[in-house]
Amino acid sequence: MFGMLLHALQGGRRDFASLRSMQPSRYEVIVDEAVRLIGTLQATGGGPTRG
Repeated sequence: MFGMLLHALQGGRRDFASLRSMQPSRYEVIVDEAVRLIGTLQATGGGPTRG
């Protein structure tokens, strides 16, 4: 009932804008963290297995 009342009071207009897609405004590449993680995996033997 509450939703119907609000819809009627707004004249059927939506209170948000539709977007086709979301696009990031910037990208970050964190190489130091990736190198540290790879080193940890290699030291512990937790890297990918070879078949």
